[in-house]
Amino acid sequence: MNTDGSVDSTVEINSSTPNGPVLFDVDLFGFSIVNIGDLDGDGVSDLAVGAPEDDDGGRRRGAVHIIFMNTDGSVDSTVEINSSTANGPVLSDHDSFGRSVANIGDLNGDGVSDLAIGAYLDDDGGTILTNRGAVHIMFMNTDGSVNSTAEINSSTANGPVLSNGDEFGTSVANIGDLNNDGVSDLAVGASRGDGFDRGAVHTLFMNTDGSIDSTVEINSSTTNGPVLSNGDRFGSSVANIGDLNNDGVSDLAVGAPSDDEGGNQRGAVHIMFVAGPLSACSVDLDGDGDVDILDFGVFQEQFTGSQ
Repeated sequence: MNTDGSVDSTVEINSSTPNGPVLFDVDLFGFSIVNIGDLDGDGVSDLAVGAPEDDDGGRRRGAVHIIFMNTDGSVDSTVEINSSTANGPVLSDHDSFGRSVANIGDLNGDGVSDLAIGAYLDDDGGTILTNRGAVHIMFMNTDGSVNSTAEINSSTANGPVLSNGDEFGTSVANIGDLNNDGVSDLAVGASRGDGFDRGAVHTLFMNTDGSIDSTVEINSSTTNGPVLSNGDRFGSSVANIGDLNNDGVSDLAVGAPSDDEGGNQRGAVHIMFVAGPLSACSVDLDGDGDVDILDFGVFQEQFTGSQ
């Protein structure tokens, strides 16, 4: 790119690219893409690219290609992650793993950036073809292989409450350490959630092992949240836009591509100013004359109605 938004040059990566991905008809390589930083330590940023209709291991199970880049846009090497990958995701037919992908930083503190990958048609937690959706946390190695995988779905402890057809994992974004516990958190779109395809976004407060500490759902019923109509598909895309209003908390942009404002399915983007963790409160809790410090959220919960 040039600084004025014009294009200096273009390089295409496809199934004919030397050292590039091995692709077949209808793989849909490029459906999702993220910069994963310099994974192999050669000084060049690398890419993770989703191919959610890839048939390796079964029908439409999906795949993600780790693309080790050169500075001229050519490819040094490629590693494919699919249902046959050692330590990789456990997938079933039609899961569509790779529908979304996010760099979640070094979640487990081993010095290597990790990935969150959506499989929005995953049926875990429901019967076949229920499409509740899932997100796979991939703990990566520097050579593009997978160290371990943790799956988040409707059966995950402290995870999202999902219904059939929600398509959780349609989108995923690293939203930084929202609750200040030292661990990056995730926003995950479920574009057909909240009934009649209004859509929802689930904020996942993460633990370093890929488990979930707690989950908050944003939908049309959320206080100060989006005004949605049936079929809007809020959560089809989601992005961390940084601290837009300078309140110390990262904010979100969430796509609703089927929004009808102004005309049929013209689409919309909702800018979500996210509230941060509740501040500490200083009180003499036990009446001993000493000031006690406690989390305001706990105080509020235990003393509801008090001044």
